[in-house]
Amino acid sequence: MKIRQRLALRFTLVSALLTGAILCIIYFVTRGFVHADFVERLSQQSRFEVLHYATPSVKDILPEGSFLLVNPSTSIYDEHGELLYHQGNYIIPESWVNYLLHLPLFNAERGEYTTVGRRYLIDEKNYLVFVSDKDLPGQHELDILIKAIIIGWALSLVFSYLAGLYFSGNALQPVKRVVKEVNGITKDNLSYRLKVDKVPTDLREADEMNELVITFNALLARIETAFVTQKRFVQHASHELKTPLTAIMAEAELALARDRNNDDYKRTLEVILGETERLVSTTQGLLTLARLEEGSYPFEMEHIDVNTWIHDTLTTFHLHHHDRIVQVDGALETTHIKGNTQLMQLALLNVMNNAAKYSTNKIVLTLQQTPDEISIGIQDYGIGIPTHDMDRVRSPLFRGSNVGAIAGAGLGLSLVDRIIRIHNGVFLISSEEGKGTLCEIKLPVHG
Repeated sequence: MKIRQRLALRFTLVSALLTGAILCIIYFVTRGFVHADFVERLSQQSRFEVLHYATPSVKDILPEGSFLLVNPSTSIYDEHGELLYHQGNYIIPESWVNYLLHLPLFNAERGEYTTVGRRYLIDEKNYLVFVSDKDLPGQHELDILIKAIIIGWALSLVFSYLAGLYFSGNALQPVKRVVKEVNGITKDNLSYRLKVDKVPTDLREADEMNELVITFNALLARIETAFVTQKRFVQHASHELKTPLTAIMAEAELALARDRNNDDYKRTLEVILGETERLVSTTQGLLTLARLEEGSYPFEMEHIDVNTWIHDTLTTFHLHHHDRIVQVDGALETTHIKGNTQLMQLALLNVMNNAAKYSTNKIVLTLQQTPDEISIGIQDYGIGIPTHDMDRVRSPLFRGSNVGAIAGAGLGLSLVDRIIRIHNGVFLISSEEGKGTLCEIKLPVHG
């Protein structure tokens, strides 16, 4: 069953309950009024009956009237309960007479008959008057009212369902439009955005349909970004992996083309080894980045002493860059962060390797601390990053347009950014082409 039909049925159910409740109230209120009017007419009839009986001369002034009574039965008793007058087929029980001897009013329902009893004082004599009758006109009116209520209620259900279909159809028209637009979106037109009837200044002021469209457009934007990034990633990855493989094959074919001396073979093996290391490094970087993005990297969080982490990273850095000067400004107290030691060393080492790769001067390591976080700044004075490349420098396998022949795969900053985000930190990059780059790692203090 479609939403339109479900909405129409729910609208019909609610309408049926409300309409039924209102019609029931109308029926019972009307029934009460009809009964009260019938009792009043019986009371008026009892007054006339006792006047006609006790003062016959009144008949000339007040002629007999039935007050729309069909076949009333009248019984008149004296103040001792003795029957003085009776007309009709209905017999009054003795208990009713005894009741009226003590109280001036009496009303009773028995079967189809309604009986009223009244006590009147005429010429200093008490008379007990009972009038009984069937309210056939009133019952006839109630029967007609019940039929009208049933027919009206049934018709209201039909009209409610049809109205529900109509209004729910109108309400769901934007949904049909959105479905039609979404069905037209493919991988070739991910830049398409659904139309918004009215763009609100505040999302909280938008109606549900516009809010859905705006949210879906935001989802499309994220999907498009992910798709483009993946496409660029595959293109760059294939290029980065193809280059060392091509070099390895070329060197091997060249070495096998003819006999060569030991020095030539050694040079060939050195080239192959270098390209293989580059290939392994790129592959490992791609795998690590993919696992981090998927959240499937098997790492455990632990308490890391910040000073020990920085010292071990600097030691590893100097093993590969023993001729580079690293100036450390500032100092940190004994502070701990929560993280994975291997990943944190990889992140800091990647930033420092980049600084060493793209500069020849000293590298400045600035340490700062607040009660809530630590900050590590890595400043180099190398080629810097062009302004137009800053937005993409964190993308996997992207390299600045000014790197020239400097070797690299473009994975370092991507890994650093992802690792720092996993550790609830912030990774900031500021740079000026030709003057150098400042990378800043901010991490929350733990414990």
